[in-house]
Amino acid sequence: MARIDLHIHTALSACAENVMSPRHILERASGAALEIIAITDHNASAHVPLVTELAPAFGIRVIPGMELTTREEVHLLIFFRELDGLMAFQSVVDNALSADPNVADVFGHQLVYDEADEIIDLDEQLRQIGANIGLDETVIEAERHGGIVVPAHVFRYRNSLTSQLGFVDANPVFGALEIARPRWQQEDRKLGDSCEGLPLMTNSDAHYLEDIGRSALDLPTRAEDGIDGVLQALRESVGREA
Repeated sequence: MARIDLHIHTALSACAENVMSPRHILERASGAALEIIAITDHNASAHVPLVTELAPAFGIRVIPGMELTTREEVHLLIFFRELDGLMAFQSVVDNALSADPNVADVFGHQLVYDEADEIIDLDEQLRQIGANIGLDETVIEAERHGGIVVPAHVFRYRNSLTSQLGFVDANPVFGALEIARPRWQQEDRKLGDSCEGLPLMTNSDAHYLEDIGRSALDLPTRAEDGIDGVLQALRESVGREA
């Protein structure tokens, strides 16, 4: 079994609190007994290599990830089997972003930390809006770089499949569908639930340190099996007795 939380933002996401440094996140994740996490900043991935480098000391496996905002303003969690795949996909995203700079007074700062918890850079690229890449194209590009797409918070009132498209697109290439923590709890969802034939999962969508691990799942998988093991465990759970 492995305890997972695959939707965690760092201070590189303008909407996350500024103390969300790689080291602080790993300390909190370790305290929450998490074994597999994913860093999923908005249209960004600069902190993923450092979190990956620091994670073994905390006994944590990091799945390279990103939360992409598509042209349709749909949020997609994209998980990669290898760090190189994420870095290559980042180039695709950067080329699809607006040339406008970030407006920190509106969106917040996009901070980059080093391993000593020192701020070493401000990302000035505007990353809080949709990239000029559509949903279908995103899936193709993600797959080309070894990525797996999981639509985020699919029933949320904004930036979701249902809010932007009006329905749940049960695209068979999606690895799963994510339900936001409040709805997961309100509807008494559990591991093994599905929607339109796809397994459901929940994560913390943490923007604050105290939220990390608050909506974790315990899956029959091993940390070393990475995202493929997570998704296989989700699929195999569907239809089983709780």
